[in-house]
Amino acid sequence: MNKIATTLATCLLAVGATAALVTGIAAANPGGTYIGNYATLAACEADGQSPSTGGTHYVCELQADGTYDLYTGVPA
Repeated sequence: MNKIATTLATCLLAVGATAALVTGIAAANPGGTYIGNYATLAACEADGQSPSTGGTHYVCELQADGTYDLYTGVPA
């Protein structure tokens, strides 16, 4: 019986960890279309303001490694 309880607890922890990861990923994405990753905020903003990416409604999202992800078409 102990083996079944341990296996069940392990499965529940795995499901919980997966749900937390998916929630974290969804929260990190501000919506819109992912354009790319940039080394600096200035480069990210320059491309976000460019007419080739729409020129309006963009966001530069800071990443854990210090780079920036550009999303365009982000709802105001």
